[in-house]
Amino acid sequence: MRRALLTLLLLTGSALAQSPLDRAAGTAAGAITPRVNAAVDKVAPVPRALPPAKNPQCRMLAAQLIVRWEVTSPSYYERRLVRPIWPKGASGVTWGIGYDGGHQRRSVIEDDWSDHEHVVRLADTAGITGPRAGEALPRFRDIATPFPHAYRIFADRSLVEYERRAERAFDVDMAEVPPGICATLVSLTYNRGGAMTGDSRLEMRAIRDTCLPFDAQCVAVQTRRMCRLWRGTVNERGLCARRDMEADYATGALP
Repeated sequence: MRRALLTLLLLTGSALAQSPLDRAAGTAAGAITPRVNAAVDKVAPVPRALPPAKNPQCRMLAAQLIVRWEVTSPSYYERRLVRPIWPKGASGVTWGIGYDGGHQRRSVIEDDWSDHEHVVRLADTAGITGPRAGEALPRFRDIATPFPHAYRIFADRSLVEYERRAERAFDVDMAEVPPGICATLVSLTYNRGGAMTGDSRLEMRAIRDTCLPFDAQCVAVQTRRMCRLWRGTVNERGLCARRDMEADYATGALP
């Protein structure tokens, strides 16, 4: 029975993907996604068995570095981010440190936030993205997530995926990379993604092909060179400062 239902869900998803009408109507897909997620959760709930950190010190440093730039400080978080927000665009209802419920399955939210007093309500955000998330936001604005809780989930849960992406992007085993360099790679991947093609990724390819796994000075130089991409733009000050700090982490010159 379970196998038959899973097959039906897969066939249904395939049919939706092939339908011209569905491709043209994003709202229809948005309405269907939560129902499919709910059905899959009922049929095959799979709790996430997260592996231990390959490089525990790297994870600690990466969390510290990323949160410094994404949140700035615990006091700012408590003033502006302690309750769910909608960052607009294709985002879902978001809380904690960048945790986007709209792009998660209900079972994942329930697993990640199992010790949150409002976990059942937070799980209701699963699959709701775009303008629908903006409309749904008022239902969740009374839910508060204190900074220590948000930081712990970010470090223990959210960062796992970015560590994996960084490993794939830079083609390196994080267990073999010094913690400071590792933290820089995770931070770069979190902020810039893992793409390696095109002129804008010249320095990232150099890190991958020339610097890794042990040349910290090389990583720092290439990270700072990325600033060329934002010279003369409104992002110059912030992103260049961020690259400078990532370079300092790579060499161990922590702020």
